[in-house]
This record gives sequence, structure tokens and C-alpha cells, in this order.
Amino acid sequence: MRGLFVTLLIAGCVPSHPSGPVQIEVESFAEVSMGVDITVKIADTNHRKRLSAGRLAMAQIRACDEALSDWQASSERSGLPRTAGVRATVSELLFAATEQSIEIARATDGWFDPTIAPIVQIWRNARATGSLPDAASLDTALTRVGWQHVLLDAPSQSIAFDRDGMTLDFGGMGKGFAAQRASAAMVESGQLMHLVAVAGDLVAGPVAPPGKPGWTIHKEDGLGEAFELVLLGEAISTSGDLEQFIEIDGVRHSHIIDPRTGRALRDRTAGCVRGPDGATCDALATALCVAGVRDAPSIMRRFPGYRASVTTLEAGKPTTWSTSPGPAGPPCPLDVVIVAPAASASLP
Repeated sequence: MRGLFVTLLIAGCVPSHPSGPVQIEVESFAEVSMGVDITVKIADTNHRKRLSAGRLAMAQIRACDEALSDWQASSERSGLPRTAGVRATVSELLFAATEQSIEIARATDGWFDPTIAPIVQIWRNARATGSLPDAASLDTALTRVGWQHVLLDAPSQSIAFDRDGMTLDFGGMGKGFAAQRASAAMVESGQLMHLVAVAGDLVAGPVAPPGKPGWTIHKEDGLGEAFELVLLGEAISTSGDLEQFIEIDGVRHSHIIDPRTGRALRDRTAGCVRGPDGATCDALATALCVAGVRDAPSIMRRFPGYRASVTTLEAGKPTTWSTSPGPAGPPCPLDVVIVAPAASASLP
């Protein structure tokens, strides 16, 4: 059930005409979409403008759900043909999401892969039944995975696969993509003071609420210490297995899948990425969880302007790697964001 609920918070005031100050209020809109809680905060002097911007943002997120969902049989993604070579003309939204996800897959050498849907479905069934997936079934599903086998044609805005049984999974970047689309739509409409939160994927507009340097964000991943940061004109995403996992015979299996092996991660892990684009942050947070501390530096060197950290719990001991500054660090010019050497990753 979808609903739009409103909470008013007085954030400050600004002078706008000679008769005196006009109060700016922050209005918070909440809804359930994409299977998660959505919150959009908008600061403005006019309730109707806030309401209009809130509706615009939520409409963008609903549209992403209708295009990208793998839970809804009626979604556009669910209707993609799974026969090799059969091409489908798709919406601008689905094509843009697919194109960006393939670009990120290429840049991460497949640590992030949007074609893992056949494997994801097997692990979902495992969580539902409490039984470990059959290795042969996973290996078979793995033959239908590989971002290199997605065939995109920009002039016709169409998608095809060159292997039978392939399809797409946007679970690793769809929420960040939706948050970014909602923010961009509000910026285009002139509503610059806003914050969009699609579960743990957040995007802040380019103008701060009155009297503040930005939006104060509280982040925690269950492995490291919780921290607060100020977000303005950026996105931040957190990925991990704090809540979604299955334990079988004393072994913990994460909902995060290694696209190279088809196996769920077993070591507790959490990734956090901050940067200029929500979809990229979301996908990189997923990729870093799979890559872990050892391979994280090689990934992040290819994404200048993004700050990140990843923590892995091995034998009960947390090991953390991060860029310098990490995602909790203060805003800084893109050209001074450097990748810390992997040797500095271990914590005492």
C-alpha cells in the first residue's frame, strides 16, 4: 500500500521581503516503494511547492520500481525476452539504468554485475526454505551470468542478450539510481533544498537547509562504529549483510553474491561509498563488499571523486580499508581524494 505522510519541522527563517522574514519549513514525505522505506525531505517557504516537489520525487521512485523491479511480474524488466538474440525496445529509464550498470560492471572488472539474477533467485529460494543451494544448480545458473553478454543499442534504445536465460538484477544499484533520479527531477524543477533517502541510499540536493551546512546523516553498518556526516550535493550508500542473510549448519550466508562464483559471501562485510552519483555509490558499495579489503583499492582508483570504506570480519577480527578521506570525512575538492594503500588497512 502506498501512502504519502507529512511531518513538519521548522528549520529556520530567511528574509524574503521588506515586511519581515518568511519561515522556511522542512517537510518530510514518506512512502514504501521498491520494497523499502522512502523518505524525501524538502525545505521551502511554500507548502504547495514542497508538496509538488515531494510528489515529483515519489513519482520518479515509483517509475523506477515499475521499470526495474524483479519482484513485480508486471515490471518492464520482468518482461525482457530471455531468448538469445531477441531484442526489445525499452523505456529511457530502463535503458539508462542498464547502460550505467554495464559501465560500472566494466569499470569494476565484474566485481559488480547486473546479470546475476539467475543466481539471486536460487539464493532467495534457499533463504525461504532454509536449505543450502545445490552446487550444480549454481554452476548452471552461472553460465547465464556475465555483463559482457548484454547487447545494448543506443540508437534503437534496445536490449538483448547473447545467451539464453539471461536477465537483469538491479538490486545492487537500483535504489541509488532511483534516489538520484528523484533528486535530479527536483533540481530541474527548481527545488534545490532536499534530501532523498531510499533505504540506505541517500542523495542530497545542492543547497543546504537554512542555517545548516548541509543535511546531517547518521550511518551505521553493524561492523564499525556509527558516525555522522554532513551531506550536500552528494550521494552516500551503505551495503552489507547486517539484516539479510541465512545461517545453515552454523555458517552465515549473506544476501550479497559473488558474481564470479555464484556463491554468497560468508564473511561479515560492509561497504560505504560517498560521491557525486547515487547509482554509482550504490553499485560500488556492493562491489566493495564482494571485493573486500584486498581488492578495494584497485576498484576505487578507477572512480576519482568517490570516497569509500570497506570492513570485513574475518575470524572475529575486523579489517578496514578506506580512501583518504573516507566517506565520513569532510567535503573536499575532487582532486585531493586519494586512495590509501592497502597496507594501511589492518586494524589492531
